[in-house]
Amino acid sequence: MEIKTKRLTVRPIQIGDEAAIHEYAGDRSLTMMYFLPNETFEETAAFVRENAEEWHSADQTNFEFVILLDGRIIGGCDCDLGHSADRSYATLGWIVHKDYRNRGYASEAAAAVMDFAFENLKIRKVYAQCDINNPASFGVMRKIGMKCVSDQGTRTYPKTGITSGEYTCMITREEWEKAVR
Repeated sequence: MEIKTKRLTVRPIQIGDEAAIHEYAGDRSLTMMYFLPNETFEETAAFVRENAEEWHSADQTNFEFVILLDGRIIGGCDCDLGHSADRSYATLGWIVHKDYRNRGYASEAAAAVMDFAFENLKIRKVYAQCDINNPASFGVMRKIGMKCVSDQGTRTYPKTGITSGEYTCMITREEWEKAVR
């Protein structure tokens, strides 16, 4: 399965993606705000293996994609149903290699994955969250039609112990359908 956008291909993560993913997941300047495994290549390989296997599970709750530009992996985007007991909503997340930021790739990929979630997973809402010190991710949320529903959240990063504020944004199926028409 592949999702084609104007400039990108978004496809399920697969074995063989480890080196490209570790290139951005291992960059500590980017991943302080993420919960990706980034300490060692082996940790990244385990992440890839686990998420690639999930695509073959009848009980799949996490849909982990890679973002490709001209055949090169430049980031990732995921749609996670694991926080929704009745599978009525998903959470959306993304990361783009630092060399490819500020070009709209995250918004383009996130919108494609959100469309996949609404159309294929039959959910009613999509949420996304970001650190209040991450204006780029907040901008992606707004660009893809999400609205801030809370600026009162907090998050603590397990690797650093740092606690920060958190924005939560959301869009409903109906809002998305109006936006894409």
